[in-house]
Amino acid sequence: MNQPKVYGTFVKRGKNIYRTSAYIQWGDSEKSLGACLLLNPGSASLDKDLSIVLDTTGSASGLIKTVDPTMEQLIHVVEGIYGNNTLITGRFHIYNLFNLQNTRMMHAVDQFEALVNSGEYDTTESLIPLEELQSHPWLLLGWGVEQKARWKNLQLIKEKWRDLISKSKVPTFGKKHKKTDDYYHPCPLNPKQRPIMVSELITLYKQKFAKQRFPTHATKPNLIVEPKRVEICDDPSDGWYRSSGNPESIVAGFSHLRIKNGYKLRAYQYSDGGNGNGIVWAIPVDKELPDPIECERLDGHFLSAPKPPFALPDFMQAIEGDKTPMSYLQASIVFHELHEFGAYGHGTSWRRDVILPLTNNQDSNTTNYEWDMIEDEPDIIEPHFYYSFITVAMAIQSLYSIPSMILER
Repeated sequence: MNQPKVYGTFVKRGKNIYRTSAYIQWGDSEKSLGACLLLNPGSASLDKDLSIVLDTTGSASGLIKTVDPTMEQLIHVVEGIYGNNTLITGRFHIYNLFNLQNTRMMHAVDQFEALVNSGEYDTTESLIPLEELQSHPWLLLGWGVEQKARWKNLQLIKEKWRDLISKSKVPTFGKKHKKTDDYYHPCPLNPKQRPIMVSELITLYKQKFAKQRFPTHATKPNLIVEPKRVEICDDPSDGWYRSSGNPESIVAGFSHLRIKNGYKLRAYQYSDGGNGNGIVWAIPVDKELPDPIECERLDGHFLSAPKPPFALPDFMQAIEGDKTPMSYLQASIVFHELHEFGAYGHGTSWRRDVILPLTNNQDSNTTNYEWDMIEDEPDIIEPHFYYSFITVAMAIQSLYSIPSMILER
């Protein structure tokens, strides 16, 4: 079993103890597994013999007792990120906004402020070289969310760390406060909240760093399908009528999706000269679409579409996948394709969009368009997959958010 060990370096000045460095070690490798930036050292301390050295000489380095709750939380986070069943080897580095050791947060900051104001402590003492920060693959932020107007030196060191992080370009994550630019400490005071925090931080990591990207061609159907005939359809005419097209053919073209047992998909078509729209419904397999004039009409639909009384509210309720990342991407595409079913002429919308990034083999007419971002450009343009903490499920952004990866020309 690869049990982690914690090491630290301490100095003593007067009555105060400062922890100037600390890291959690798995195995023998010195490679960085990541790092965190917290408020200040808490209760983690050296063993008895090294404590005597610290009291005698004013400095000591060595093994830290891991009974400290924050250390235990960080160990759980790192092992959750890299896998509890995986042999982890490397170091997780722990940095602090200030190095003064004090277990009581409010008292610690007030003491830090007093030491700075008296000239006994330099606010920049905790900063590390840029090259050292750049050696880490990521940085967990968790210095706490408490704010007081009197904590001016704390705000100053936060800004210096933010500038350093910005220059390093090292990616960061953490549970951010909704209204401020601060991050919750990874170890809540309430022990019952600690497993929840670990789960949240692992999920936040996965959302940012463990996203599976798909090439744009993965958004296309990957099976050749022979369309199935529908049981009942109407002759084309202006207005609403039962479509001869079978929307199930669209779902059948995606290998990771299927129609749930007991349901089928059928559609109404709307025509108005050279323009058209459609609407798809999921209905029981033993039912047929009634004539549009026998249906209630959707008040919220701009064409007052007909709805059978036995149809599901949303056709996606009748579509299921195999729970693979690809199935969620395919479900996102099918959602848009079926909403566009029967559209032609001025009725089309989805088919005028282009999923980015463009590939070299796409139509040259497409690549000649000048694209403008209508929102801030996302970190990842490609369709991508990650685990969602809220639903504890897999998602492609979300089932309905593929448009956020689409640009309008």
